[in-house]
Amino acid sequence: MRNRPAILGNFMTPLPFAVGDDQTVEEAHARMTELDIRHLPVMRGSRLVGIVSQRDLASLVASTGRHPSELHVADAMTPDPFVANSEAPVAEIALRMAESRYGAVVVVDGGEVRGIFTTTDALRLLADLLG
Repeated sequence: MRNRPAILGNFMTPLPFAVGDDQTVEEAHARMTELDIRHLPVMRGSRLVGIVSQRDLASLVASTGRHPSELHVADAMTPDPFVANSEAPVAEIALRMAESRYGAVVVVDGGEVRGIFTTTDALRLLADLLG
C-alpha cells in the first residue's frame, strides 16, 4: 500500500453491490450479512439516492416495532450521502469524515458508483502506515 498514491480510489472497497430503495429492510440486512459489510449505497434505478448502514436498519426496526419484511430501505436510509471522486485525496476525505462523523463515503466517478470508503478502510490504511 505504501507505494500507491494516497487517492481514494486506491484504498476504497470496490463495490459492485447496492440495494434498491424499494427493497425491504430484511433483504438489505441479508445482503449485508452475506457480504460481511455494514454500509450499502442505495439506488433508485441507476441513480444513487442514499446510503444505509446496519445501524440504520436496526434503528428503524426498533423504533417502529415492525417486522423487517414490512419496512423499506427508503425509510431507513440517509438521503444524499457523502460522495467523492476516486481521485480525491484520502487525507482530505478522512478529515471530512471525522469532522462530520460520517461512517462512509460513496465513491462515484462520472455518475457511476465505483466503491465505498469506510472507517474500516481508513483504519486499515492507518495501520499500514504505522506498521
